[in-house]
Amino acid sequence: MTKTKRNDVGSVADSFHRHYAGIWSEERWQTSLYPALLRPTRYACVLNRYASCEDVERKLRASTADLEALPLPHGDEQNPHRRPKCLIVKTQEKSGAEQGDESTQTEEATFPAPEVTSNGLLSHWNLDAASVLVASLLNIKPGDKVLDLCAAPGGKSISLSQALWPHLHADRSSPEESTSSKTPVKTGVLHSNEADGRRQRRLVDNLKAYLPRVLFESGQITALRVDGTSPKAEYELRVKTSSGAVSYDKVLVDAPCSSERHIIHAHAKASTSGRVAEEMSSWRVGSSKRLSKMQIDLLITGLKVVRTGGVVMYATCSIEPTENDGVVEKVLAQIEKERRKGGRWTVKVGFDAGDGTATLEKEIESMWAERTKFGWIVLPDHPSCHRWGPLFFAVLTKVPA
Repeated sequence: MTKTKRNDVGSVADSFHRHYAGIWSEERWQTSLYPALLRPTRYACVLNRYASCEDVERKLRASTADLEALPLPHGDEQNPHRRPKCLIVKTQEKSGAEQGDESTQTEEATFPAPEVTSNGLLSHWNLDAASVLVASLLNIKPGDKVLDLCAAPGGKSISLSQALWPHLHADRSSPEESTSSKTPVKTGVLHSNEADGRRQRRLVDNLKAYLPRVLFESGQITALRVDGTSPKAEYELRVKTSSGAVSYDKVLVDAPCSSERHIIHAHAKASTSGRVAEEMSSWRVGSSKRLSKMQIDLLITGLKVVRTGGVVMYATCSIEPTENDGVVEKVLAQIEKERRKGGRWTVKVGFDAGDGTATLEKEIESMWAERTKFGWIVLPDHPSCHRWGPLFFAVLTKVPA
């Protein structure tokens, strides 16, 4: 690396730190948030309930010490059998300035790679627990029609699918799972969409590796390739599908974003060997504004294709407000403008169509996330010290105008 190149990268890195310190405060960024983002990502393990969970869990406990169930928030109403079955490794966490101490920067305990189970499906999927949280909070029910708009590589789709067809679970232990039929009930649809061809092929492979073949044969699971920002997206996602015309009950819009934690990790890794991380060298303060235009289009598409009364979950793994609350705010303004012109629907923000769910929100705030203007953000320096995230999410319900 030339001296000039080093100086350029150093200048970009300095600008990166100044930018996010300005958003989150200098003190929090330097002593808490940045050190937490710099630490290795902590993973959770979603068990595939369409495989033999008992066998999977037994093998995981044999290979990974100190496992416990991930305590997902559920409020007063959600059926626990519909939540993803997820395991985490118990850890002794440090908070605040202690997270920045190099002596605490140990490697994370990791889960083994998924393996093929007795019925030919893969056993589990490893991912950040914040992603499991978002899938859980959509409160998928058997029979729902679900769209995962930006689905690759497939972890969230697989998490969402766990609640859709409980009668096909390998271990049918709840009342909802008691049917003995091996043929899927003709209800419930999961459309997993990815616009990029290479990523969509990977998505297809992953879905087929985890989910029962009969669901693909019946057309209840379909991998789509639609550009969610296109003016034709609503037609292609809602009308021109292998399942016929669909009006979705639940839509997840996990939008492409700045992924600052990935930038931080790439920069730290490259710096140890004197290299330049492309992720950091190409970062610019204005990047989020360009991304937000795409994110707005994706969220608008999600709201167009969901039925009236249906729910859209908007999510990113960014810590940039422009891509989070900023996107929701601009979408709400667009929808209000259309309503004044005679639009037939509008949006309410928050759980329970904007009325809120006190018990659920208390659980989220105490163990997972902090409130933002329109939603919540899971950050790895949360006082609970679980170190999940980052992940922003907002819940939007489509209602009559």
